[in-house]
Amino acid sequence: MSSTDDVSDVVDGRIRGAETARRTLRLLEALAAHQPVRLDDLAEAVGLNKSTVYRLVRVLQEEGYTERLSQGGYQLGAAVTALAARTAMPAATLDAMRPALQELAESTAETVTVHRRVGDTAVLRLGVESEQHVLRQVVRVGETTPLTRGCAGLAILASLPDDDREGVIERADGSEARERLGEAFVDGVALSRGANHPGVLGIAVAVPPGDRTRGAALSVTVSGPESRWTKERALQHAGQLRSCAARLAHLAPSA
Repeated sequence: MSSTDDVSDVVDGRIRGAETARRTLRLLEALAAHQPVRLDDLAEAVGLNKSTVYRLVRVLQEEGYTERLSQGGYQLGAAVTALAARTAMPAATLDAMRPALQELAESTAETVTVHRRVGDTAVLRLGVESEQHVLRQVVRVGETTPLTRGCAGLAILASLPDDDREGVIERADGSEARERLGEAFVDGVALSRGANHPGVLGIAVAVPPGDRTRGAALSVTVSGPESRWTKERALQHAGQLRSCAARLAHLAPSA
């Protein structure tokens, strides 16, 4: 495209023909500020008619940037949290954390991961796979799961202040999430079986936060095939898991 074409597409400093993109951005901003939010309230917030908002929200939903809740209303989807996670922690911080994870992976012969809280979800930010077994849990950086499902999220959830924790639980599935939280902990560590990946057992602890009034932003997890990485074996390594979390504590961001 020539420089003349660039100028002709700009009127009073604004790109022509970009209103749909601007409306979509306003929708995302409104969702981030008010989620969960019902369609009528979202339309009022952005100053658009309901049919236009519905059409744009459906496109965002198809692409994973919004999701509709079973009880009604919309919230930001996994694609937003995964996108944010790519820039949420500096590469230097992740590099500094890696040696502690590698030591734990060698000791347990299983996969070690760090998850970060993003809203009501836990996003996998860093992982190290043990090479001692061909069959192992695979690291998928950016993978996003609810805080209320799986030991990585539950460890973070349990560390949050009461009002924050209750808000997350109520926005999920209420009593079921509360029950999972109550059942997850053994000897101070969170355990889950097949919560996000069938046949996988995980054990996790929250990384001690710098500001304990806000709760943890990170958790560290060891996971592997339940046929090999049993509950008993996982609990044998609970002390090493806590030591790893303590090493990461000075690098942990705020919740």
